[in-house]
Amino acid sequence: METLAHHLLDVMNNSWEAGAKEIDVTVRESIEKNVFRFVVEDDGCGMDKTLLKIAADEGITTKKGENRGRGLYLLKAMTQECEGMFQLSSHNGKSTRLEWTVKHNHSNRKPLGDISGVIADFIFSHPLIDVVFVYATEEATFTFFLPSMSYIYGLEKMETASDLKKMKKVLQKNLERINYNKQS
Repeated sequence: METLAHHLLDVMNNSWEAGAKEIDVTVRESIEKNVFRFVVEDDGCGMDKTLLKIAADEGITTKKGENRGRGLYLLKAMTQECEGMFQLSSHNGKSTRLEWTVKHNHSNRKPLGDISGVIADFIFSHPLIDVVFVYATEEATFTFFLPSMSYIYGLEKMETASDLKKMKKVLQKNLERINYNKQS
């Protein structure tokens, strides 16, 4: 995973594979407090206590196929390397919550990456999942929830590449408005 946005996408895909119908994503960027905080909560199938204890171990997966079961392991390793925190909680049959942080100025911290592209691509690719995206800086907070904002931004339908491009532009413009650090 080359960026923090890629890690976020991996976690969101885990939520989708767990059958989530709603995914809440919160990113808090504080240069002043020297922290990037990510929280992903879903209403998917959750994990039992046994799986929860080992979910971030290398090679652990509930999916079939090769090269699986590395996402949470790599994320946890990256948070530890960047003096951050990794906290996974779950209620079997109900929900999962993952919160992780990294020091903002840590020399090994990966760049943020294309966060607006990741969120837009995920929403576009998973139209039956409600995604609530919140990005907060020290200056302001931006919340994006497509069903309640579609008419405001002219995103009534999400069917074409042009619609996807428009959503990415809306996300990017609003992130810039709250002065997120795109160089992060």
